[in-house]
Amino acid sequence: MADHIGIVIRKESRRYAQVATDRKGACGGCQSTPHGCRSCLSSAKMESRVANPVGAEPGDLVKIHLSSGNLYLGAAILYLFPVIGLLLGAFTGAWMSAIYGMAGMIGTIGGAAAGLGLGFAAVIVLDRTAGLRRQIMPTITTILTPNVGMPGN
Repeated sequence: MADHIGIVIRKESRRYAQVATDRKGACGGCQSTPHGCRSCLSSAKMESRVANPVGAEPGDLVKIHLSSGNLYLGAAILYLFPVIGLLLGAFTGAWMSAIYGMAGMIGTIGGAAAGLGLGFAAVIVLDRTAGLRRQIMPTITTILTPNVGMPGN
């Protein structure tokens, strides 16, 4: 993935910072009004929590990097785990309903709902895992311009 340029808004700790960047991708070129995108009603700016190994301070213009592999890993976890849970739950529910003599549709729907819930729970647990979170988090690689004029610095 290409590097992005952003401005450090605030330091959360020695290791993390909040950075404002321009929104890229689907909403990057549709800023036809000063208030943001007409189709998704979001701002042209995006704030992200990033790793700060270079010690950037509020107001610094920085380069942020997230590799494509880590981006795809994060997207796979976020999107595929709930879907896999839903499918496994539906098949397990159908199998269990056949074993216990229940209506197949009830077991399938109940299993799908339970599997979807477990898939979302797995995403939440993985998101709170420090090692995985550090791996898929964007990282400040370079301070391009120190303190570009944030008030209070």
